[in-house]
Amino acid sequence: MVKNTIISAVKANSLFWLGRYEERVYITLHLLRKCHDKMIDGELEDYWPIWQKLDTTGAYQTIEEFTFGIMYDDTNPSTVMAAQTKAMDNAILLREDILSETLSYLEMSLALLKECRKKQEKNVICLQPVIDWSLAFWGSAQQRLQNHKALYIMSIGRNVENMDMLLRFDYSYERVALAYDSLKRYCKQMPNIIDEDIEGELNSLIIEERFNLNDVEYKNKLLELINQLVKV
Repeated sequence: MVKNTIISAVKANSLFWLGRYEERVYITLHLLRKCHDKMIDGELEDYWPIWQKLDTTGAYQTIEEFTFGIMYDDTNPSTVMAAQTKAMDNAILLREDILSETLSYLEMSLALLKECRKKQEKNVICLQPVIDWSLAFWGSAQQRLQNHKALYIMSIGRNVENMDMLLRFDYSYERVALAYDSLKRYCKQMPNIIDEDIEGELNSLIIEERFNLNDVEYKNKLLELINQLVKV
């Protein structure tokens, strides 16, 4: 029997944001791991740029507050805990689509984060397991999701978040261009999911001759467009 592959607008929105939030968890942890290494061996100026961009609300005033809060503070939308909770909220709505095996990796991640918060553990305790489970979540989704449209929408969300984070953290043109190509490949699998006018603007801006994330106006324009590109 061929299963119905039609996806409602509500489910498409949940799939898209599940992909975004879980990618936010992974990239934030990757940046935190770099930040932690610099904190151990370096001076404040070595890791301050990462700290400043991760803590977008400016909530944390000391190293101790930052290293604990950016992992476990569920009142700050910039934290790992907040992103993992949002990913889980969307995944629960999609349990029948992504299946329990895939959902279990998010459940384990969230449970570990809560346990570490309760024990007042430093972020290094949770970093690698949650990174591993995030990767396992994507591997399981690719293997088990029978509705390819659902997987494409989740992957589009993942790639939009990847683009957003690469731009915010001033990655090179090469990394941003590769990420944009990856996003467009997934979008081609889902006709009418993107705004073609916005895609045209992005195509004209993400070229080596114009690429300059030190130009605040240019950078903000890219961020605005990438976050308006997908119609879900």
